[in-house]
Amino acid sequence: MVNGPGDDEETNDAGTRNEVSGQVSGGVVQARNIGTVNIGSPPPSPARIPRQLPARPRDFVNRTQELALLDGVLHSGPAVAVISGLKGVGKSAVSHLWAHQAQERFRDGQLYVDFKALRHRGGAEVSGVLAGFLRALGVHESWIPAELSERAGMFRSLTADLRLLVLVDDAEHAAEVTPLCPASTGSAVVVTSHRQLGELLVAGAKPVRIAPLEEEQGVSLLAGMLGEDRVAAEHDRAGELVRLCGGLPIALRVAGARLAQRPAWKIARMVGDLVDADRRLDHLATEGRAIVEAVFQSAYEGLPEGAAHLYRLLSAIPGADFPLGVVRVVLADGADRADRADRALDSLLDANLIEEIEGARYRFHDLVRLHAVRCGRQRESAREREAALRRVTEWYLGQVVAADAAMGPRLRLADQQGRLSAVGRPFRARGEALDWLDAERMNVLAIVRAAAAREWDDVVWQVAEALWPFHHDRGYYADWLEINRLGVEAALRIGELAVEARMRNQLARAHVELGAYDQAREELRHARQAALAAGDRRMEAVVLESLGRAALAQSEPDEAVEHFAAALAIHEEAGNARGVGLQSYHLGLAHNRAGRHSEAIAALERALPGMPAGDRAGQGRIHLGLGEAHRGLGHHERAVRSAETAAALLSESGVPVREMEAWELLAELAGDVGDRESARAHLGRALAVCLASGNVPKADVLRARLAATS
Repeated sequence: MVNGPGDDEETNDAGTRNEVSGQVSGGVVQARNIGTVNIGSPPPSPARIPRQLPARPRDFVNRTQELALLDGVLHSGPAVAVISGLKGVGKSAVSHLWAHQAQERFRDGQLYVDFKALRHRGGAEVSGVLAGFLRALGVHESWIPAELSERAGMFRSLTADLRLLVLVDDAEHAAEVTPLCPASTGSAVVVTSHRQLGELLVAGAKPVRIAPLEEEQGVSLLAGMLGEDRVAAEHDRAGELVRLCGGLPIALRVAGARLAQRPAWKIARMVGDLVDADRRLDHLATEGRAIVEAVFQSAYEGLPEGAAHLYRLLSAIPGADFPLGVVRVVLADGADRADRADRALDSLLDANLIEEIEGARYRFHDLVRLHAVRCGRQRESAREREAALRRVTEWYLGQVVAADAAMGPRLRLADQQGRLSAVGRPFRARGEALDWLDAERMNVLAIVRAAAAREWDDVVWQVAEALWPFHHDRGYYADWLEINRLGVEAALRIGELAVEARMRNQLARAHVELGAYDQAREELRHARQAALAAGDRRMEAVVLESLGRAALAQSEPDEAVEHFAAALAIHEEAGNARGVGLQSYHLGLAHNRAGRHSEAIAALERALPGMPAGDRAGQGRIHLGLGEAHRGLGHHERAVRSAETAAALLSESGVPVREMEAWELLAELAGDVGDRESARAHLGRALAVCLASGNVPKADVLRARLAATS
């Protein structure tokens, strides 16, 4: 995926195609120009060494047997260990402790993923996990492939000679794990799951079963939390508490936390709570799960009413976790709502019913959430739970709109000025907004799904519109497709033709990025019909631009010129200077692709005045196109000036892919006049930018070109 100037919502620079035809075996390197390539040596090890292990477990009961078994399984690699058992039995604690004890074996780093934090109704996106691993290993975002198989191949290539530990928490399916396994003999993969993951075992993975704690182990856990003297004074009662909790560490920790917070309580009082048939009998009928729910119920019933109310309402919110902002809006409005929410949250944290996973972010354990849902259905009306969800949905819409506003000017159908005035400006820069959207990606997706299910159609399409630059920049194609499909459905329900055109256009652009050109053209056909029927010339121009982008992606520059020219005419008619500039830039790209360099220069020179002065990246791309066009016409000095300007602008704007192209163009221009020393200097600059971006394959190409000029 290549961005267009200004990262406008409908503009990508399609100057480079990411396509390979025919039968291909092994790795593929694609580049605009390649000098001499040396084949045979593997890519260098990445410069970054990830250290992603979560914190070392506290109050850990010494599971010597399990740790020794895990150590034996993973003594030599490549090895995969599947740690399975009941939820809450301590699988993660065992795996995390072992990983900390063994991390010195894995000198090249440790990677970690918690699928529980990613998963929401249907499984986590393994492709996104692989992208995160590649970034952690030093690969720049621009060079991460779109397809899962290609990402997995790149991961295996990068880790082929490394000693790496991959720790995977809470996997549901073998397919979530297999792409994350390095092939190197010095690596190991540790997986925790409440499932057996039989497919992994058939493939050679070793099972490590974690059973509930034995009585004395459970008593030791309580002693670590409450103190040896307090437990020794009621040793028998402590043993009974362990039995009532089924030996599940999560249940014991909740019970121990209650006791630790109330030093005057006897352990017998907690035992009495758990024995009470009114609280536990119905749960005892189900193995394991019932016992844990009984512990949560006991903790819940000790909460202040405000905390209990928050607990019940939070359970109505979809998503793996939630930020502090959600906690503060889930309660009904009031002058002191934020203070009430903060006090209630503190009570939930104290009771271990909510877990803080990082700064100002929180989540339920899976089973705690089920308990909270049960309580919510018992105590809160359906109307109140839906109202809480609506408040949170509106909050997310406001934050996404604010993030979109931080991306810069572009055409938006939704008038969000009132919403922005209420939300303020929480994001100071584009990068900050993108990072927030990255952190909230799965929650936003869950909110859109929930809104679509309830036919809150204005929310659905407005979130989809506001997410355009995020999806465009980060390439989360699965989200991009799903959210905009829901946006199309919402537009059809409300009968807004311009909105339908917008949603179909955004959906089509995802198909273009994925090379699904037939689907893209079908969506764009419907989008254009909707725009024409709506009489919305702005949306008609947007769709024409996308048709041009699709044509360029399919190497049809003449067709692209027709579409860009039609879009340009609409912007000229409306007096839209920025639109004129963008479509002129696109025309320049198409003419350059067709070899019509004089026409390209005319279009690109017209594009410059329409590009905002602050859009250094957009201006840099235009100058890069001018440099290529002047070179095509043999205007050496003009080409050098344009390329030098492009390199400076793109360096300032932090667009490494395009900056590399500018330095490579300067090297080619130096080679045209036999200046090998300057050519080497420019290639050296390109290599430095490449290494900083983590693009290992491109770095090899540049090294080969440098060698060829020596």
